[in-house]
Amino acid sequence: MIYYKDLTTNEVYGYDETEESQLPYIQQSIDNGWENVTGSYPPPPLPPTAEQNQQKASGLLYNTDWTTISDIGLPTASPRLANQAEFIAYRQEIRQIAVYPLAGEIIWPTLPTEVWVPIPPLDEFLSVLPTQTIP
Repeated sequence: MIYYKDLTTNEVYGYDETEESQLPYIQQSIDNGWENVTGSYPPPPLPPTAEQNQQKASGLLYNTDWTTISDIGLPTASPRLANQAEFIAYRQEIRQIAVYPLAGEIIWPTLPTEVWVPIPPLDEFLSVLPTQTIP
């Protein structure tokens, strides 16, 4: 790879010298007076492999396993996760990547923010129940 820096925008472009289709771009960079920064510019990182994306997806699933505990979203749980359905949808998208990984950059779904709802104290709960008089 060879790298040229456009001095007017400071953008750096990389070209593969062994690829014939890239040669006109290299020549155009030279003709435009762009600076050859090959020795001083680090090459861009390689895109992630399918295996790396699968590992990341597996890690994201592992970190949210707790959201699948059956009683965490129950109305009687205190506190309860009010947006458990959002986590289930998030995990479903991540699972697709873990099961069918692709190489390259992936736009990862956004992790939902936890929304916790406490249940009211027992005396507050009992105060709203209908009362009966026992004869």
